[in-house]
Amino acid sequence: MNKHEKLQILRDLVEINTVNNYEEAVAIYVKDLLASYGISSSTIKQAPKRANLVAEIINNDGPILGFSGHMDTVSEGDINSWNTNPFKLVAKDGKLYGRGTSDMKAGVVDLIIAFIELANDENFKGNVRLILTISEELTEEGAKYLSDLGYGDDLDSLIIAEPTGVAKDKLNDYVNSDGVKINSQLKQTLLAKNDLGAFDEQHFIITAHKGWMTYTVTSIGKAAHSSMPSMGINAIDNLIKYYLAEKVFYNSLTEYDDDLGYTVYAPDIIRGGKQVNSIPDKAYLQVKVRTIPQLPNDELIRRLTAIIDRLNKQPGVNLTLKVEYNECPVKCHNNTNIVDIFQKEAGFVLNEAMPLPKVGVSLGTDASEFRRNNPELDIVIVGPGNTTSHQANEYVDLETFYNMTDLYFNVAVKFFEKNLVR
Repeated sequence: MNKHEKLQILRDLVEINTVNNYEEAVAIYVKDLLASYGISSSTIKQAPKRANLVAEIINNDGPILGFSGHMDTVSEGDINSWNTNPFKLVAKDGKLYGRGTSDMKAGVVDLIIAFIELANDENFKGNVRLILTISEELTEEGAKYLSDLGYGDDLDSLIIAEPTGVAKDKLNDYVNSDGVKINSQLKQTLLAKNDLGAFDEQHFIITAHKGWMTYTVTSIGKAAHSSMPSMGINAIDNLIKYYLAEKVFYNSLTEYDDDLGYTVYAPDIIRGGKQVNSIPDKAYLQVKVRTIPQLPNDELIRRLTAIIDRLNKQPGVNLTLKVEYNECPVKCHNNTNIVDIFQKEAGFVLNEAMPLPKVGVSLGTDASEFRRNNPELDIVIVGPGNTTSHQANEYVDLETFYNMTDLYFNVAVKFFEKNLVR
């Protein structure tokens, strides 16, 4: 496949608006594309206009390597903040602009192209499963659905093509941010090379990421006229009691992971009351917390419930906890040497200061759902794209877009040279 054909696939996918929906159009496009190369695939419908896609290269009963990416994107936001049409691929100064170019349609396209090239290589004797999911950005429900159907159960290793690049001028801020954990000596070496290098971006390999959990704490009170507040129970007052207790709790946590750091607590929404002359009878707090293996999600829920149970013993307090989403942290075992293979091959393919330094991050991915039903699954996250994800004027570096296809292809070949038997 030549560069023009590769670029056209990305152009087509960016023009399909999949903001938190409509992934079925992408799945059908990919199904037709694969068919044109003699490859069968299955679209797995999950909801109206939403479908996942799975395709396989199976040559024997040996190990299976997974390629995975999500087809949805976040909203384009304020259209006036874009310099280009977010749903048209625009090439300028070696960059490809458009919603989803970085997160993660470029990565999806690179996986698809590598998959096609592997399927049509007579010398390739390995087994690869391509898995494209819906709704990663909000719920990871596509990965959950496919995982429960068993599509990750027999995988030995999984490559997720989320963006892992950082522009050179953002590198110092990135490695020193609270969302990234990197070995201190490695960081110093990288930043020293950054001062001398001529590269535009540095890509990392994510070998660990935090889990996450979103939950709502609701306070039920009793409405009353604001001229007689003692006749009611102020739901906001009791919610604040909980909020203050929760902050003390999170500030007291000592659990720590060498690859991920501490649990990250972020109270995001507090709402209560409907009008200024009535005592509010309902108020709620919504929180998203990033979790680590040393304080598992279930244990965190148990401790939060204990706080609520204690406060509910006070007169007039009526608090409840509801967990909406619950994804566990992920760490790569590297039993299949997938990290080592990526780093070695990146040294040949990517023109960067260092070949894929290892990092742990606070963000979440579909990896949590595939690991849930396959605890020994090796998972790494490497992809084109960068920290412009979720921003206006999102872009992917053109050279990296092309190079990453070669990297995925080479890694797959080397993976099966090192993992000939299960």
